[in-house]
Amino acid sequence: MDRQHTERWHSGFTLVELMIVLAVVAVIALIAAPSMRSLIQMQRLRSINAQLVTDMQFARNEAVSRNVLLRVSFGANSGMTCYTLFTSPSSATRCDCTQAPGAACVAPRVEVRTVQVPTNLEVKVSPPARQAGAFAFDPTSGGIYSIPTDDVSAPMDAFAIDTYLDNARKLRTVLNRAGRPTVCAPAGSTLSEPACP
Repeated sequence: MDRQHTERWHSGFTLVELMIVLAVVAVIALIAAPSMRSLIQMQRLRSINAQLVTDMQFARNEAVSRNVLLRVSFGANSGMTCYTLFTSPSSATRCDCTQAPGAACVAPRVEVRTVQVPTNLEVKVSPPARQAGAFAFDPTSGGIYSIPTDDVSAPMDAFAIDTYLDNARKLRTVLNRAGRPTVCAPAGSTLSEPACP
């Protein structure tokens, strides 16, 4: 028999070729991992901010349709930042958004919606430190009002809510006097939204 006919040709990778391919893939993964993580964080930030804008539009509409001041209060603890949309006959009492959704309000307050953003998502939602932690939508105009402790609400010019990963990656949702939200990038933010006034 001819030796040429008895040899079989095997196709495939040698162990050395396979090791080289795995090393190249590992190097590419190490280079791409930080940018992929950043991309995921930015998607979370934009998604949570979009939910906030939707909830503010919903709250404004609910105030008008229910014909009551629809209140919004913000809170936080070590495990989350959060906000609750609710109605209440008294300005002095607020709901606690750190409680489970559905249990954030005690009667006579009525919980409309509670949103919790766990800290493991790395995104936080809160008003700027210099601002009150709550406001209300007026049922007549849809405008924004303060929530004082003496049951007399007063119109507000604006209310800001920050959604952020850190100071460089921050979005600000600003509700104008009419209660309409716009999104901007506050000072120090590197995001592409228009700069806040």
